[in-house]
Amino acid sequence: MTPTTLKSPTSWHQQMQDEQPVYFDPAFRFYFGGQGAWQVYRHRDVQRVLSDYEVFSNEYMPKSDDNLLGSNLNQTDPPRHRQLRALVTKAFAPAIMARLETWIHQECMDLLQPALAKGEMDFVKAFSIPLPGRVTAQLLGVPNQDHDQVNAWINAISGDPAVIGMEAYFQAQREMGQLFMSLLQERTKAPQADLISHLLQAEIDGEKLSVPDTLAFCIALLIAGNETTNGFLANAMYTFATMPDVQAHLQTTIADLPPALNEVLRYQPPVQSMCRMAKMDVELGGQLIRKGDLVNAWLSAANRDPTVFHDPETFNIHRDNIKMVSFGHGAHYCIGAMLARMEAKIAFEIIFEKMKNITLKPGGMPTRNPSTIVAGFLDLPIIFDQK
Repeated sequence: MTPTTLKSPTSWHQQMQDEQPVYFDPAFRFYFGGQGAWQVYRHRDVQRVLSDYEVFSNEYMPKSDDNLLGSNLNQTDPPRHRQLRALVTKAFAPAIMARLETWIHQECMDLLQPALAKGEMDFVKAFSIPLPGRVTAQLLGVPNQDHDQVNAWINAISGDPAVIGMEAYFQAQREMGQLFMSLLQERTKAPQADLISHLLQAEIDGEKLSVPDTLAFCIALLIAGNETTNGFLANAMYTFATMPDVQAHLQTTIADLPPALNEVLRYQPPVQSMCRMAKMDVELGGQLIRKGDLVNAWLSAANRDPTVFHDPETFNIHRDNIKMVSFGHGAHYCIGAMLARMEAKIAFEIIFEKMKNITLKPGGMPTRNPSTIVAGFLDLPIIFDQK
């Protein structure tokens, strides 16, 4: 996996599906420091890696005191995963999501308002980064003044370790742990209507969550809620800004926004790949994967597998995307999928209500996020006409 393939992954994925659908890349680096992994590209193989937890474990990350993420919900296999997930699922119940709708609508308006008269904005920096940051912080109960610092921590944790170094990854976790520890102490004395208070009161088989488990929950949810939704929003804007026919259709037929956003998730998924670790020797795609080997499943490739999706390179809002794996598959299906979809729907309803003729700003291409995990942009300058 090279910088060149990250910039043009589609052609690379197609080539690998045809020539080497499962192959070992000794130089591949994960954000948590692991190196060397089997790369998996075909839909059927990706789906199996994501769902067969008896063979492909989610407990692939080193567990240590300075790596709190190694103990989070997404780093556990059933049956404990089911217990932990049941606790967090309550925080994403439809009734709670419904209460967030009005608040999210107002946040979108507040973020867009300064740009409307100007007719231009950097969509990533002015909107797709701050919106999910505010939403997940609101859900957890993180004070507003800490939002910018939280985004800096998230960038350090999800970035390429070959570029930023592993110390930045561990330092971000330490500092986030300190923030959440102070919030846990505050909520212990004075509970509020937020996720942190809920976690403090939650029990598994009669036992309360440990402090490390609670900290890991908070950090993981904050990262997942921010980085992936940022990618979803930015990828959707890039798609609509570079496909004028699709944008024109949505301007007049806003009822088609949900399927259009669903196609964005297939066409440009915010999460490109997910890691697992083999719990036993297993054959996959004609290759023998040994116990303990890391396996990297490419969601972005699986979503464009021509054996599953007809004419996968065409953006088709009327496509049946029931088999896409953008939010994962099986027991670890993304717990925040409903929230991400809701944020994107509200955001683009307002955008198409307030803007028209949205295009990329002339003078340079947007900068893509250099990550093998999250597909998005570091900046995305756009111009538009105000309605």
